[in-house]
Amino acid sequence: MLEKLSHILFSSRVLLPDLLFGVVFLVIVAAIAFSQKLDAERTYVLFNVLIISVLISIGFVFYAFFGFYKQYFESGSVLFGQLIYLDSVSLFFKLIISIASVAVLIHVWVVGYKVVGEFYAIFMALVWGLFIMTMTTNWLMLYVSLEMVSICSYILVVFNKGKNNSEAGIKYLLFGATSSAIMLYGISLLYGMTGTLNFVGQEFATFLGQNPTWIAQIAIFMTIGGLLFKLSAVPFHSWTPDVYEATPTPIVAFLSIAPKAAVVLVLIRLFSSLSIDFRMIMAIVIMASITIGNLSALWQTNTKRMLGYSTIAHAGFMLVGLLATNIIGIQSTIFYIATYLFITLAAFLLIDLLALKTESYELESLRGLGQENIFLGLAAVIIMIALVGLPPTVGFTGKLLLFTALWESYQSSGSNMLLIVMIFGLLNTAISIFYYIKIPYFMIFKEPKIGVRYYQIGFIRKGFLLIFLFFIIYLFMSPSGLLNLIESLKLA
Repeated sequence: MLEKLSHILFSSRVLLPDLLFGVVFLVIVAAIAFSQKLDAERTYVLFNVLIISVLISIGFVFYAFFGFYKQYFESGSVLFGQLIYLDSVSLFFKLIISIASVAVLIHVWVVGYKVVGEFYAIFMALVWGLFIMTMTTNWLMLYVSLEMVSICSYILVVFNKGKNNSEAGIKYLLFGATSSAIMLYGISLLYGMTGTLNFVGQEFATFLGQNPTWIAQIAIFMTIGGLLFKLSAVPFHSWTPDVYEATPTPIVAFLSIAPKAAVVLVLIRLFSSLSIDFRMIMAIVIMASITIGNLSALWQTNTKRMLGYSTIAHAGFMLVGLLATNIIGIQSTIFYIATYLFITLAAFLLIDLLALKTESYELESLRGLGQENIFLGLAAVIIMIALVGLPPTVGFTGKLLLFTALWESYQSSGSNMLLIVMIFGLLNTAISIFYYIKIPYFMIFKEPKIGVRYYQIGFIRKGFLLIFLFFIIYLFMSPSGLLNLIESLKLA
């Protein structure tokens, strides 16, 4: 009994930043309830304080990355009876989620979105759920954290209370509930096969390998259904374009990167411990996601809907490194996610800044805006070629590393399946040029409907977008710092 109590106290001490994060969440909930009795001016001040509090509490995890957790980097720490596993990789992904969180809150502020206080509480709960997901190696804890993230996401999607939001929210909820049920059934099958909820242990790999391969593959695919749903990968992708079109852009920007990062980390840990060959199913998911995402995006006239289909294709690219089944592939995947963070946040910020002038997200509304504001025109060119994966942007470096890892795996294994996936990826990269280039084409080469009128976005908004553009180009010119950091992570 004393030993268990000592373990709980040790686990609580190690997870102190996350526990304090939860305390701040409760404080914000109390502050929101109290604000109902204040006048409008005081409420406005309080909400500004809430923004600062959220930023500080999310940024609190940064110090942990450099100091508090340093002693646990090498071997990792098993906490709360194998429910939580804390290592350098989970901390790195927490850093990605934290950057995305802070950037989205700044996005809300600089663009001028009016949100109620409950938004900050739900958003913090969503981030907290993602933090937990990055530290889990237990099916039960994974399901709880995934449901926490999903429920908060459902609420944020319908926050505007519009008709389109309601329709998108219902579709999101139905698909989410279905994928969640499929995942839970898959977990029950795996637990029956292996007798353990810890999916990274030797016991899980040993007992799973003793079952017929096709049964184990079905159980694994059902189990990762909930994860593929958050990743927007085929066949759990249908909700994506409708939700992206109807939901406020900052929320969409967050959903396009943060949950995907946490899901990819879980998949890295799961696939590293599998004792069965799951590559064929993953190859089908990858090729279907990349192809359906790109081909569907070709016909879109709404920028947010187009970026929604784009994220389906990028979900496929995120899984390419895992298909390589080597350490280089995993490192390439992490690098791709870390750099995609800046690209996708920049893309959604760009279309929001453009919508301030046009009050529309349709491509036709962008006519001539690049002539009215040269900076936004150049920014559109840089961001879109980064999404394609062309130099001189880090999007090129990310895809180059992924395809290099896949090619090395093909040479060592001789599997034609890997070569087919690589060809599909390269062809779809070429296809994506045709819809990504539409945005800068309309902005720069199309004549505005009512003459050229110079459009000023303001110093703060321009500076915020410039930060993303800097990292998109700088990480192409000098990726060694980020690559060295990723190589130092304990991935095996």
